[in-house]
Amino acid sequence: MHGPKAPGSGLLASLLGKDMIQMHDFLGMCDIAAPNNNRIYRSAMDICILHIGHRSAGDTPSIPPSPDRFQAAISPWLPEAKWHVTSAVNDPLPKAENYDGYLITGGKYSVFEQYDWQDRLLAFIRELDEKAIPLVGICYGHQAIATALGGKTERSDKGWGIGLMDISLKDRPNWLQAPQRALMLHSMHQDQVSKMPQGAKLFLASDFCPIGGFYKDKTYLAIQQHPDFTPEVNRHLIEKRYERIGAERADKALKSLQERDDTPIAAQWIADFLRDSIAP
Repeated sequence: MHGPKAPGSGLLASLLGKDMIQMHDFLGMCDIAAPNNNRIYRSAMDICILHIGHRSAGDTPSIPPSPDRFQAAISPWLPEAKWHVTSAVNDPLPKAENYDGYLITGGKYSVFEQYDWQDRLLAFIRELDEKAIPLVGICYGHQAIATALGGKTERSDKGWGIGLMDISLKDRPNWLQAPQRALMLHSMHQDQVSKMPQGAKLFLASDFCPIGGFYKDKTYLAIQQHPDFTPEVNRHLIEKRYERIGAERADKALKSLQERDDTPIAAQWIADFLRDSIAP
């Protein structure tokens, strides 16, 4: 079955770059069901992306910024979403009730470092949890949810998790529409969650990353891997950090980018969770 083609591909190309268009095109090659465009969706849901980073006037990034990548990856599965972006690093956080749901991106920071903006973000996560406002956390966001809600994040003694890496689905929630058990997903991290929040269910795990994801129905979904990555994005970051990572591990990761890529499945998971959690 063929997935949807990227709408307005010329505009998308100018905004997001070739690698994001390739993400849309990649959906058509995946053995997963395409979004059902005959399905009745709520008229709109407002999702705020909390960007663990910021944009400056005149920036010309080498790869699309993460808010753009997430919109490109998730929008085919969640066409009813209206996206908004706030820098969690530079901007005041919104009033929790202003949006139907939130997504915290990855970023270059560690949750055990000391930043005023991070203290505000962790308090905001606790507020969203108390009010059961749906929240998705990816990479840094995954670790922030764990840290804010009584879990624990540590620098892993296993070193860098990079490239396409295997991960397995553990507890299958009722909202999951793409039930594939074993996947290859993009990774780029040194820190790992070592303890989940109380009441969370284990979603993803591997030998390298025993807590690769966790969730609480109607409240949060946290994933260490990157549904916003393409091979081009991952390659760029590996090459940029080649010396820090080390040649042996970096070369192995670069080679992995030629293997099967299940990224669209993880993007669909996010859409499934948000749609199920946000009442019509």
